[in-house]
Amino acid sequence: MEDSRHLVPAGVELRTDASDVAEQLVRHDQRHGPSTTGDVPSALENGCTDAERDAVRAYARREWIDSQERWPGI
Repeated sequence: MEDSRHLVPAGVELRTDASDVAEQLVRHDQRHGPSTTGDVPSALENGCTDAERDAVRAYARREWIDSQERWPGI
């Protein structure tokens, strides 16, 4: 049996995992509204595009940077 990890280009798994984590943040912020940077993107659905995944990751990055600027050292 062939190891499927060798069939996936390097970095693809990490990008997908990061998108999945960011998507959970998006769903949480849509429900509870704690966004500090605004412009919460749509949650990811099956068959989403790379652009949609990029938007969720960019949102999570903005929220992270803002939290670090507001509360340095946390």
